[in-house]
Amino acid sequence: MQALMSHFDDSPRRYRFFILGVWSQPASQPGNPRAWRISLEDARTAERIAFTAPAELEAYLHRLLEDRADGQSD
Repeated sequence: MQALMSHFDDSPRRYRFFILGVWSQPASQPGNPRAWRISLEDARTAERIAFTAPAELEAYLHRLLEDRADGQSD
């Protein structure tokens, strides 16, 4: 099994695993809606990126996929 794992470790990564966190925070002022927060953590590197709106997360994922399609890799 160890030899099989080392084979995968030497190959270029074609996938990424992320941990997605979504939570709400109380409004900063009475009468305002609750604020949603989004966190995306790379499971391999533990790098965490914070977003304040779903559109920001979507734009990040689009850029990530475009970069990978252009041949850039980790």
